[in-house]
Amino acid sequence: MIQKLEYKSMSKKEFANMVGISVRTLNRWIKRIEKDLYGIGYDKNSHILSPKIVEFLCMKFVVLQEKE
Repeated sequence: MIQKLEYKSMSKKEFANMVGISVRTLNRWIKRIEKDLYGIGYDKNSHILSPKIVEFLCMKFVVLQEKE
């Protein structure tokens, strides 16, 4: 059974911790796909990632979330 995951806004630090990487590494990942992220509302000066951006990053880098 496939279950739709719900994504929430989170800071870059929260996302990096969830994935198990440093914020610096996350920023490097983002830099590689920045043009794609701008299309869904990414602002490089913001420290908060919207649910759409969190979902995109999870899908792009195959990040699996655990059920709470």
